[in-house]
Amino acid sequence: MTKVDAKQGGARRPSRRGGLIFLGIVVATYVIVLVFFPATGLHALALTSSVSLNLVVPLSLVFAALLLTNLFLKPQKVALLVGADSGLKGSLLSLLAGVLSVGPIYAWYPLLKTVRGHGGGVGQISVFLYGRAIKPFLLPAMIAYFGWVFTLSITGLVAVGALVLGWLMTALENRHA
Repeated sequence: MTKVDAKQGGARRPSRRGGLIFLGIVVATYVIVLVFFPATGLHALALTSSVSLNLVVPLSLVFAALLLTNLFLKPQKVALLVGADSGLKGSLLSLLAGVLSVGPIYAWYPLLKTVRGHGGGVGQISVFLYGRAIKPFLLPAMIAYFGWVFTLSITGLVAVGALVLGWLMTALENRHA
């Protein structure tokens, strides 16, 4: 069991064999559906292709970010910036990163897993995920619809909520460690 596995309560990493079995089941399902229900199978294949093509750009950006992170940020630096012991400074940095992040949330999961593996804290990762609810480019529209007071209030409350959530997640992790 690795150090990361021990931190995750002894959870095991999925084996490659399991992934290949799953892939085989998916391919077999497609073949069966294509043989017995060709129209449905072709429609499913078209949808799968469409989703896959929509994922290429976000996942490519994430892999590029992972590459750059691994090249330029050493694990010790990541731990200092957003590590479990980075405190309020790390949480504020995570909040800023969450607010500025763009794209679908699932595209960020591999990068966040890497950050976690390099010592990033669950509190700071939680702050990042929660902070994504604040979208600076949508604030003008929100102000137009709801006014300054509401927009500033809800934005401030979301930011505070992100920090509180991060603190709670850190407390939960420390309690179960």
